[in-house]
Amino acid sequence: MANSAEFEIFNVRLPLGTLQRIHRYRDHLNRTQPGIEATASTAGRMLLFRALEQVEKEIAVDAKTKRSPPTPK
Repeated sequence: MANSAEFEIFNVRLPLGTLQRIHRYRDHLNRTQPGIEATASTAGRMLLFRALEQVEKEIAVDAKTKRSPPTPK
C-alpha cells in the first residue's frame, strides 16, 4: 500500500446531495465488503478513481477517432 508521502490533499466543495450519495456508496461498500470499514473519504476517492478511469478511456477513444483517417467505403 502507498504511504502518506505519495498522497496529496485535494479539497472540494460538493452539494449536500452529492455528499449523501457518497455516504450511500460508503454504506454499500461496508455492507458488501466485510472488513473494509470504508469512510466517506475512502468512498469518494474510490469513486473519483473509477470516474477518471472511465473518462480516460473515453478520451483515448476520442483521440483515436480524431487521428484516424476515414475508412474508405
